[in-house]
Amino acid sequence: MSAFGKHHRSTPTEMIYALWLTFDQAGNVRLNRESPRVSPDERAMRVEVRLPKALWNIPQLSAEITVPDPGQPGAIAARIEQFAEQLKTAVGCDVVLTVKPIEEPR
Repeated sequence: MSAFGKHHRSTPTEMIYALWLTFDQAGNVRLNRESPRVSPDERAMRVEVRLPKALWNIPQLSAEITVPDPGQPGAIAARIEQFAEQLKTAVGCDVVLTVKPIEEPR
């Protein structure tokens, strides 16, 4: 594990943050990076937050759009559906792509 800073460190797959939460009897909460000073009505708890580095990955997407012969309109829909499925896999959410005819200028 490599050191990354005083209050956080890094592994090849995650960022790890060390924090302190302090609670009091009135229901207040505060966050500290250092071990906090507490009064008699407060309690402190050390917290370690582990976040996967993948949270910062932005997928790089590319597409190739080929317009087939106008006599084969089903080919466009098939390619759009295939691209939507690949995009869903890369992004991790449903993607809806539609093909709409171009409106002719009047």
